[in-house]
Amino acid sequence: MFKFYQTIVILILLSGFFASCDYIAAGSNLMAERYEFDVTQDSLIKKITAYNKMNLQDSLFKIGTDSPYFYEGYVNDEKNNDIYWVLIPVPADSPTELLLLSVENKQSGERKHVNNKPENEAEIRDRKIAIENFKNRVLDNLGLRYKHTGNAMNKVY
Repeated sequence: MFKFYQTIVILILLSGFFASCDYIAAGSNLMAERYEFDVTQDSLIKKITAYNKMNLQDSLFKIGTDSPYFYEGYVNDEKNNDIYWVLIPVPADSPTELLLLSVENKQSGERKHVNNKPENEAEIRDRKIAIENFKNRVLDNLGLRYKHTGNAMNKVY
């Protein structure tokens, strides 16, 4: 009888662990907005590099210095003087995920973080604007189909 209860406890612990894998995998990027593309990571990096009007050799997507699990890079929105800082997870399988971390205005140098939990109404508004601008100004112009999957905390702002 003891083995039965021991097995039940182990199953409960394992199911709790697997249910939390999204949070574990997300690391410190729990609040980053996520977008899924049905292309390989190489194809997505090539599209963003072309959007940035750069050669692939000059691509700014490099394995992160803080985390070897992501390619770090940015998307340059020349028309609006904004830089969108993004991550692309290293696994090369499709679908490929893109994480929006922040947006920086090139003129003022002001950076609005999407990857942080907003603390007041102004930060919530800034976050909404950054996400909407990224969608309308960048993602819709890449020529790729994508799905906005929210953030790992399932918070909608």
